[in-house]
Amino acid sequence: MTLRAITTDIFHRTLAAIEVESVVRRALHLDGETLKAGDSEVALDHFSRLFVIAIGKASLPMARAAQAVLGDRITGGIVATNAVIGRVPERFKVFIGGHPLPNQASIDAAESALQLLSSANDEKTLVLFLISGGGSAVFEKPVSDSITLQDLQSINRILVGCGAVINEMNIVRRFLSSVKGGRLAEAAGKARQISLYISDVNNDDLSTVSSGLTLPGNTTRSDFDRIVAKYDLLDKFPRHVAALIASGALPEMPKAEDHDSRSHHLLLDNRIALSVARRIAEELHNCVVEVAEDLVEGDVQEMAVIHLARLQALRDANRGRTVCLLSGGEVICPVRGSGQGGRNQEFVLRAAMQMHDTLEPVAILSAGTDGIDGHSPAAGAIADETTIRRAGKLGLSPETYLESSDSYNFFAALGDAIITGPTGNNVRDLRILLAK
Repeated sequence: MTLRAITTDIFHRTLAAIEVESVVRRALHLDGETLKAGDSEVALDHFSRLFVIAIGKASLPMARAAQAVLGDRITGGIVATNAVIGRVPERFKVFIGGHPLPNQASIDAAESALQLLSSANDEKTLVLFLISGGGSAVFEKPVSDSITLQDLQSINRILVGCGAVINEMNIVRRFLSSVKGGRLAEAAGKARQISLYISDVNNDDLSTVSSGLTLPGNTTRSDFDRIVAKYDLLDKFPRHVAALIASGALPEMPKAEDHDSRSHHLLLDNRIALSVARRIAEELHNCVVEVAEDLVEGDVQEMAVIHLARLQALRDANRGRTVCLLSGGEVICPVRGSGQGGRNQEFVLRAAMQMHDTLEPVAILSAGTDGIDGHSPAAGAIADETTIRRAGKLGLSPETYLESSDSYNFFAALGDAIITGPTGNNVRDLRILLAK
């Protein structure tokens, strides 16, 4: 197999191995009337009602897995997702929220969940929360009625384009939301609650997945104010939203306290995906593999340069072998133009420009596990040592495409865009670099 073929094979096999429905089924099962969910066990005969609320890009397969295990024990359920992929399970009401910008269905989903939980706030109710990345947009209700849907869309557009990393964006979103930062869990404070997570954040910080719907973090108002100032958000947000923030009237977040009636369990994250990719590269393709755990977030240009340097060092140390450098996370890639692109495709394009003079075989793939990269139809892209040369023959200027944030159309013209469609998963991006 060519390096390009090996690289794409590693990516697609990894996606298949971390398929969400199978992951949830392994973590959620019945033993008689005892439900085992992650590390929690609960006796179902203690409860008169069981609600399932699934939120995020992986919510639909998570809900299907819950339906397969619990069947008609489910009293009712809600799914807030960005796309319908596969069968819609019975007993669930599905909302197709917007992503990366919320839409009216995002608000409808949050209002429906809050109404359901307000009727379930007692010790005879069990609520199973199935949470994955993307919930910040597909599930939302503003903290103030003065904040409209158009305001929410403007706020999210500004956050995505200002250069903030995901944790910073989520801190701002929490303070402007009536469901984030643990506020959704507070709506059913007396119920027994179990939250299962497919994480798209760093360091297993579950309080930041979908901006912490059921698990408050340690975010303070000073953290919020620091980020607002860092990116000049008061000058960028709608005027009345900026005035609300400046007034000091935003309510404080729920405190991060231990609750015996609430438990939280991580099922899948980027680190697990990288370990799967490593196994595939080693066992199926006989690669020497390095997982660059330190290369998670950073400026897209700097990350491209560092990855190539790390790949070269790995190749130099293992002459005669195929080497594979793996990393995951999200590079920082501010939007500059009105083209179609995303952080994965821009990372690959910048890396291709750095290595265009090399004659040694190299392949670089970067793609989102959710199947979506920025404002494009692609999950990411792949490049090799011939990419810039082939582009030149077609009259494609990589610099021009970078200036207009149009990396998708660059790779689409070469046939090198990675297109999977929405995967129903979301454990951040995978970067796979191979060399001989």
